[in-house]
Amino acid sequence: MIGNDIVDLSDPESSRDACHSRFDRRVFRAEEGRSLSTDYSDVQIRWILWSAKEAAYKAARRVSAGVVFSPARFVVDLDRSLCGAVWCGTRRWPVRVRIDGDCVHAVVNGDETTAGTLSGVRRLTAAELRDPSEVVRRFALASIGAELGVAISELRIEKVDRIPQLVLAGSVGHVELSLSHHGAYAGFACRNPRIDAAARISRRIAVRKAARSHDAPHASISYPSRAVQGDLR
Repeated sequence: MIGNDIVDLSDPESSRDACHSRFDRRVFRAEEGRSLSTDYSDVQIRWILWSAKEAAYKAARRVSAGVVFSPARFVVDLDRSLCGAVWCGTRRWPVRVRIDGDCVHAVVNGDETTAGTLSGVRRLTAAELRDPSEVVRRFALASIGAELGVAISELRIEKVDRIPQLVLAGSVGHVELSLSHHGAYAGFACRNPRIDAAARISRRIAVRKAARSHDAPHASISYPSRAVQGDLR
């Protein structure tokens, strides 16, 4: 399951004084952020944790549309490299967070690997700020198309239960896609459609192997000797 979230640290909403004094106590657990490097400022740590929670929530909604975003229920555990997990009850969501200048970008991949994930971030121009939702869609399609070597016309974004999905021409089904924008930044995360297709093939092969394995006890039963076989004919 894919989820991503982005925070523009230069946006006035992200400043040290933008949040009420009770915000951190209401949103974060005492144990969150303790393992993070002291190289990060309090403001950076706040939005590192927040973006990880938001990204995990978006991934959780793919499992159940009824999931409610209660930030304190999504507990972040990151190491000094900003990789780790977000816990919600007994469910664990692997996450990685990156800081690039004024941008904090969190990506969740429920498969515990980033190998099959495409993601990207870009700063918007002044003109693009008028419609960031449309810009992030175009940015995602252009980035994914370039990565896969296909024309943008071969890709489209659809929403299923208000959740964006990527559709690649000629393929069956949707590919998980997460879009986000805040302030002057836009970001996305997506399952790599080609890796996703390969994974589906691997799963089909695994199912076939499992089926053969299920039949194996019958095939491995020792047959009677020829003399006994003669009696059975």
